[in-house]
Amino acid sequence: MMRSLATVIAVESNAITVSCQQLTSCGHCASRDSCGTGIVSKAIPGRAHQLTIKTQESIAVGDVVEIGLAEQSMLSSALLVYLLPLLFLIVGTIIGQWVFVDLAASSELGVIAMAGACAALGLVIARHIAKRIEGQSAYTPSLIRVLGAQISNDSVINAASKDSD
Repeated sequence: MMRSLATVIAVESNAITVSCQQLTSCGHCASRDSCGTGIVSKAIPGRAHQLTIKTQESIAVGDVVEIGLAEQSMLSSALLVYLLPLLFLIVGTIIGQWVFVDLAASSELGVIAMAGACAALGLVIARHIAKRIEGQSAYTPSLIRVLGAQISNDSVINAASKDSD
């Protein structure tokens, strides 16, 4: 299960709304100080996402919670979003090659147009399928545990910022 920490921003009767910061792995390698992408990732903060999670637990606004999402749902979503349009692009290229070059003996502009149209169709189909499976429980984050109140930024924490050697 993929896990992330989130802060509770609203509490309702059967659900909570949490906000979690989008994290990137960029900027955590040995060459982060000389890499242009690492510098940009430091300058531009990650996006904050708000999610509503159903729960029966007693939670207060400001509490830090751990939420999770099953890896299987994440992998199938990635396959849907990335591979389906790519598959349509390849099929569109093959069809375009057969129709425009082999049968009509015209230029490759038709092949490019057919590939682009099929890739766009793949994106539309992927979006439609994603909207259909959006409400399924396997694709919804779940509350794993409540960690309690957020630690104040004013508190001094005796911890190293990096792992020790």
